[in-house]
Amino acid sequence: MMAPAATSAAVRTAAPVTGSRTAGFAFGMPEVEQWAQFSSDRNPIHFDLARARVAGLDALIVHGMLALMPVKQSVARMAPATGWTKFRALFRHPIPHGRAIALDAAPGGAGLRFRVCAAVDQFEHFRGTYGPADDPTPALDGEQVSFETPLDYTMAERFAACYPAVREAWIALDAVVFSEFMRTRLHIVEDLAQAALLRRHGAAPASKVVVQLSHTVTFDAAFFGALAGPAAWDALRYAMCMPELVASEQQLSGTVLLPVMSEGRLVMLMEVGLVSKFDVPHLHSRESTP
Repeated sequence: MMAPAATSAAVRTAAPVTGSRTAGFAFGMPEVEQWAQFSSDRNPIHFDLARARVAGLDALIVHGMLALMPVKQSVARMAPATGWTKFRALFRHPIPHGRAIALDAAPGGAGLRFRVCAAVDQFEHFRGTYGPADDPTPALDGEQVSFETPLDYTMAERFAACYPAVREAWIALDAVVFSEFMRTRLHIVEDLAQAALLRRHGAAPASKVVVQLSHTVTFDAAFFGALAGPAAWDALRYAMCMPELVASEQQLSGTVLLPVMSEGRLVMLMEVGLVSKFDVPHLHSRESTP
């Protein structure tokens, strides 16, 4: 087990990468393990090669949220936020443990566009945008919001102990809420997906792997300028909107909305795109039947 605030914190051990790109970093098992300890995200695709192969991967991969952390810091420094701001990332190809990756960012619209690629050959792993946004409160109209949960300052302290170099409060809250979702709510989404697959095929899957496809966080920068101290954090609540799942032969995908409120006002909306990939044995038997 690793101690909090060890030098393996991702933002402190970013491996320098030469070239024209604006930033470079890499993540090995120590960084992956520390993020798992903080976030409770022990998805086997990060630790178990056999299970990773069920998801169509040929290597252990880095948590998407871990890889995004230095990217969020970089774009926040390039374009300081003032009002409602959106960070959106689309995961195109997973990042294997130890691979040196680099960030390219350039002006795009009213904000920035960015790409994260392998440092050696510019193979793209994810891309996204960062910049001004509209208040997302109307997007929640008609949504079934469930499981409202209080947050507290001890979660912020825990994040700060693990990642002391992160200074942006919205990055910390994004990580805290994601951690709470993984620890206490992901099983609800997995159960919904398994029930949908059971209705579709009449059989329960032998195994399943959940993969994150995208991550979007829209936040009120004016609020986060004052988010400091126990009282402000203890006033926060987050909830989950029940996702609509889209089914294909052996997988289901959907987007989970996680609104964060302070004294009844929306201050952040997280959107986590997920896909559940299942191994359904009788489908293999059907495929092998002449």
